[in-house]
Parts: sequence; structure tokens; C-alpha cells
Amino acid sequence: MIRLSKLYIRNCGVFSNYLIDFTQNGISQDLICLSGVNGSGKTTILELIFSLASFLIPRFPRNKLFFDRLKPHILTRTEFAQLDLIIDENKLLSLVLGEEDEVQYDENYEKLQCFVIVREEIKSIIQNIEDTIVKSPEEDKDFQLDEKLPNKLIRFLAQLKDEESDTFQQEKNIKNQEILNDFFKAIEKNIDKDINYSDTVRLTLPYFFLFNSHDREILDIRYTSVPKNKSTYEIVYSYNPKRDDLEKLLVFYDYAYPEEYKSLVTWINKHILSDQKIEKINRPDFQVVLKTEQGKEHGIELLSSGEESLLILAIQIHLKASKDSIILIDEIDQSLHPEFQEKAIKMLRELQQEKGCQIVVTSHSDIIWNAFEEKSIIRLTEVLE
Repeated sequence: MIRLSKLYIRNCGVFSNYLIDFTQNGISQDLICLSGVNGSGKTTILELIFSLASFLIPRFPRNKLFFDRLKPHILTRTEFAQLDLIIDENKLLSLVLGEEDEVQYDENYEKLQCFVIVREEIKSIIQNIEDTIVKSPEEDKDFQLDEKLPNKLIRFLAQLKDEESDTFQQEKNIKNQEILNDFFKAIEKNIDKDINYSDTVRLTLPYFFLFNSHDREILDIRYTSVPKNKSTYEIVYSYNPKRDDLEKLLVFYDYAYPEEYKSLVTWINKHILSDQKIEKINRPDFQVVLKTEQGKEHGIELLSSGEESLLILAIQIHLKASKDSIILIDEIDQSLHPEFQEKAIKMLRELQQEKGCQIVVTSHSDIIWNAFEEKSIIRLTEVLE
């Protein structure tokens, strides 16, 4: 089992020197809300968690880094950060950006704390990729480097050869690795291997899944043949509506795993959709068809923005989460009517209990805040005061 413990931040966004504790009296919380007004650092925290988790990738993850063309990469804007993860309830794994003499020790774990320390020189590598490739106006606003790449990026990466990977290995210092030797070996063995939703191995591997606030939508993408939903094991994964098209996933899931598909749709129709239900897969046209209470049929892309957001979260978490997953959802209340906000929290509670994952949401809605126990809320507005 993997759970968030603490996040130490120095000079990143609104945080000059701050400690965020995801536990209550040392006990990890399964469902956590980061509350605060706009600008209080909620998104910064999720981005830091996501980016620090990428240090678990054996070699430099130049093809896995998430970039936003509108702002510099989070790690290039951070002086020091340390993310502590509780592993198997009695060990602590600390992922550090900074120098070794700055690391924070947790006395509760004494000799059972392992460190992955990446010196801040790694920022220059990220900056190089960002300045050379990402900040080009003709590219999409948000993208990952593992999508179809322009020729100049292919040439750029070919010229790099293994220089950056070697630098990353040199800069990455793993202390007390023997404490979590099996943990690291499992990652090394399975990273980038093909996986599917029926693969039980994936349920024992660490997995960080980020849903940002502006990409929870269903696109109208047409298919002319059954679109295979193939994926590889990645430690960090950010939802993208183009790459993770929900219609493609459901069409393939119905074709490849019909019994599991029926079970999923039954659950979705009962807990998520209002006044309508997923009726069928129109196989000749490879489309998901919904039916309203009045008997009218329409495509999945015609759902409201709130229904789209809920459906994406529900299906992705239902299929991909496990007890070794940490799900990060930015602005859970975005596009959601108050009734849907309550439904969203109820859905997340049910999924958390069923899958055993840890879920962290951010919100500036008091409806969401009031749905959480006091011990599960981390209030960030005070950072600005």
C-alpha cells in the first residue's frame, strides 16, 4: 500500500517555507480535500506531488514529463521539495528535489526511511527540453512528449542520445535502498510494459493519476474500426481527453471484456448518470449511445459538462485504481451544480472504499468542504494571510 505522508516546500509559488501533512496524528487519510480560495496553492501542490513521483522512474522520464505551454515546469520553479510516501504502512520513501544536507528525517520511521534525492541541476535538463520544444506557439497548449511528435522534436531527442538519462542517474542518489529493494525491483521490471485492465500485476504497482481542472471533457472523435485501448505501465499519468477518449475506451471494453463492461455500465447507470443511462454500443458506427427517460437517444459527447466530468472520473478510477494508487483531482467542483458536487463526493467515497486507493481533491466550494471530516481537510487560505 502507498499513501501520502508529508510534503515539504521551499520557495515555490505562494509557499516560501511550508509543510503539508496529509496524515492525522501519523495516520494516513484515504480521502483528502485541499481547500482554499483561488491562488492559495492547491494546483501547485498537486503538480509537485505528480512531478516528484516521476523520480521513481528508473531513467530520466524525458518522454513522460507533462508540460504546460502557458507556464514553466513546476520543478524549475521550486527551490526545494520533499514528498514523503508511506509504503506498506511501516516504511517511508522520501522523494527529494534538492541537496542531501537539506533532507527532512521523520523520527517515527527511524531506520525505515529511504530517500531518492535528485539534485537541483536536473532543472536545467527540464529547462532545455522546455525552451527548445515546448514553448513553440504552433503546438497544442498542453501535451506530453509521448504523443505524435514533430520532426524537430524527434531530431532533438536523437541528438541527446542518453546524455540526459545518464545525468539523471548521476544526480539521483538513493539512500537506504535496501529498505525498499523489492519495491524498486518491481518498478524496474514492469516500467513501460504492456498492461490491460484485467492484469492483476498492475494492482500491486505504484500509480499516480492526475486529473487537471480543464481537461475533463468528452470529445467528438469518430472511429472507423474497433479502437484498441492499449497502455503501458507508467508511474505517473495525466488524463488527456484526446489520448484517453472515453468513447474509445468503452467501445473497446465492450468488445474485449463484455462481462466486465456490463458490470461497469450497470454501476455507472445507477450511481452517476441522472435522467438517462448508457443504453448500448452502436457497433456499426463504434459509438456509445445513451437513452433519456423520455426515450430519446444521443451520443455520449452530448452530455453536459458536469456529467462529462463525473463520468470521466468514475470510469477512469473504477478501471485503473488500486490500493497502490494515488488519485489527484484538481478543482473537483468545476462545472458541477451543487447537486452534482454532492454526487461527486459520494461517488469518490464509494470508489475509494471499493478500490482501496487514496484520493486527493482540491476545491474552493464550501459544499465540498462540508462533505469532509475536519481531519481530512487541509486549509490553504491561511498561507496567503
